[in-house]
Amino acid sequence: MSRPGTPEPALCVQGDSAAGTQDEDAADGTQHSHRMLSFSDALLSIIATVMILPVTHTKISPEQQFDKSVQKLLATRIAVYLMTFLIVTVAWAAHTRLFQVVGKIDDTLALLNLACMMTITFLPFTFSLMVTFPEVPLGIFLFCMCVIAIGAVQALIVVYAFRFPHLLNPEIQGSAHRALYRRHVLHIVLRGPVLCLAAAGFSLFFYPASYLLMAMAVFLPYLSKAASWCRCRLLGASQQGAGGSLQ
Repeated sequence: MSRPGTPEPALCVQGDSAAGTQDEDAADGTQHSHRMLSFSDALLSIIATVMILPVTHTKISPEQQFDKSVQKLLATRIAVYLMTFLIVTVAWAAHTRLFQVVGKIDDTLALLNLACMMTITFLPFTFSLMVTFPEVPLGIFLFCMCVIAIGAVQALIVVYAFRFPHLLNPEIQGSAHRALYRRHVLHIVLRGPVLCLAAAGFSLFFYPASYLLMAMAVFLPYLSKAASWCRCRLLGASQQGAGGSLQ
């Protein structure tokens, strides 16, 4: 009869394999991306919180009447805050999706991610300009340029990671469709910055179009998901109809 203590060697093997994986990562200069993701998430949450400060610091004196001009000012600042906050969440979602594909990081990827985070920390300043001067092109232009820079750095991360497949998720490393994964991730990362590039151009001569394009950058991911869901439903219904006619 086997003793109750027999499973112990299996635990030792698991520990050895985990230690072996860590040794291999240390040998080739890579590490898992969990700590970097935790740092990035914490930084993004701080930025998203700080962005409300220009709205809360709106000065309204007690002698001032709460007339339509004040209401318009507050409504404009809240609307700009909501839009820019949602753009930050879109950037965070793209960053999260990116590091679902990238499983490990090296020094180059860590520096690229720090450059991305440094650009994101500049967003509250550009947002304060947009809130204080909503009709001045400078704030809109700088905000859009920040989003474009974030997308460019994230695209560099994608290109670098796919150039060195050992940095990718193990499932993607062994896949024959790595180019398809790369194209899909680049599409997710760059669709918002492309719209912000157009918004930056419009800000120089027709700023309302810039706000419209930035709103499209917020809602485009949800619209594309809804369109793909409808397409799948329609294709499924047509296939079921074809199957029924064959029967």
